[in-house]
Amino acid sequence: MAQDDDDGAVHPRTISSGYSKYILFLLVLVSFLNYIDRQVIYIVGERVKQDLRLDDAELGFLMGTSFAVFYGVSGIAMGRIADAVSRTKLLALALALWSGLTALSGAAANFAVLAFARVGVGIGESAASPCSQALIAESFPPRNRATAFSIYVVGVQLGGAASLLMGALVLQHWTTWCAALPGDACAVADWRAAFFAVGLPGLAVAGLIYRLREPPRPKPADDVPLPRLAYREMSAAVPPFTLGNLWAIGGRPAVLQNLGLTAVLLLSVCALILATGDTAQWVAVGIGAYSIVTWGQVMKLRDRALFDRTFGGRAFAPIMFAGALLAVCTASVGAWSAPYAMRVLGAPPVTVGLYLGIGSALGGVAGAITGGRLTDWWRSRDSRAPVWVGMMALVAPLPFLALMLQAHSLLGFALASLLFHFFGSLWTGVAGALAQDLVLPRMRGAAAGAFSLVMIVIASGFGPYIVGKISHLTGSLATGMLSVFAVVPIAIGLFLLAAARLPSELARQATDD
Repeated sequence: MAQDDDDGAVHPRTISSGYSKYILFLLVLVSFLNYIDRQVIYIVGERVKQDLRLDDAELGFLMGTSFAVFYGVSGIAMGRIADAVSRTKLLALALALWSGLTALSGAAANFAVLAFARVGVGIGESAASPCSQALIAESFPPRNRATAFSIYVVGVQLGGAASLLMGALVLQHWTTWCAALPGDACAVADWRAAFFAVGLPGLAVAGLIYRLREPPRPKPADDVPLPRLAYREMSAAVPPFTLGNLWAIGGRPAVLQNLGLTAVLLLSVCALILATGDTAQWVAVGIGAYSIVTWGQVMKLRDRALFDRTFGGRAFAPIMFAGALLAVCTASVGAWSAPYAMRVLGAPPVTVGLYLGIGSALGGVAGAITGGRLTDWWRSRDSRAPVWVGMMALVAPLPFLALMLQAHSLLGFALASLLFHFFGSLWTGVAGALAQDLVLPRMRGAAAGAFSLVMIVIASGFGPYIVGKISHLTGSLATGMLSVFAVVPIAIGLFLLAAARLPSELARQATDD
């Protein structure tokens, strides 16, 4: 049976409205687990820092860069793979991988081992966004797609809040709970137990995802066996396999161009290492930057239509980079709020987890849903509405960050944090829906992967580290948290550029559909 959607296209629909909601429910659960596994280190980070003898820059690397860069490196390939294989099966396997590695993080003996586990979590989670966003886009029509994406983002907000609550509860009560467990459970440090507790449930949910019936979709344009497809897509971004890929599709000119890029990146990475002393940070960022640009080079040669609508898109590209800079601000504050409350306000972990967890959940959920509904209403009057909502999410949280850093009590800090998260979350669901609106159906997974690639690598790869580095250099975590907001004027300029181009890009999309 076919159904006409708001954009005039005819999409095959053989799943019921009820089953679409069931798919959305499970995807919300996946996003919940995604973020609880990703962010539990925020609340246990102080214990990790003490136990493994780290400084703030190293802790910032574990909070963001170690996860984000390799999430980005594999994410774009995962988006292309998700467009050609069963998205439900790929998502289930990825969930099992990152959940298992989150649990194994609790066994890390040093900085290097924990960083390696966080890299693995990033690789596993890189499949979540392209698979989930494509499934939502195929299960809901455009007229309420932004609302569906905003509901999906509820899982993100709840997962982030639960990571604080569950992590804090384990830190506070582990010495009591472990006494009731068999064997020598109390020999396990509390922060290690927190990683075990949040990682293991994902293995059970992976089984439910694996059994989902997937919505129908157009057959991929290049139907190739999975092993060859996986190698081809991973080699488009993972060095040194990239050179073979480029030689096959672009010959010597493409390889020479890539080697020139590599030389520039190597010099930049060496200079940054000499300037900061943080080898792991800048090696990882260099790999991420190389993968982003090389993927764009490969796609420009192999799938020009996809490149023109994503990295080369007149509206997609500035929206993507503006959103990444917005996320630098919100992700950095989110990562360092719990350490700030414990250090500066002297609050115990369980109280910090309770106050900030509830505050971020209420603010984030309300903000995401409000942003989605506001955009769906506003867009019927102005096609640029998603961009205006993005600018609101960028500027409106600033006064509440100032209130957070001036607070003298945890309650005042948490109330200001709630409002910060409310306004900062207005664009979270809207961004994913807008990215899907600007590409063809066959490109949805790849577009989600590209969007997430840039957002995650820039936001998590730089934000938490920069805050930690400036905190380490100045002795002031508040200074570090404020420093990342220097990117706001650049983000505003990119949003305004996108607003000027968005109506014509949406009109072209409607014609091409």
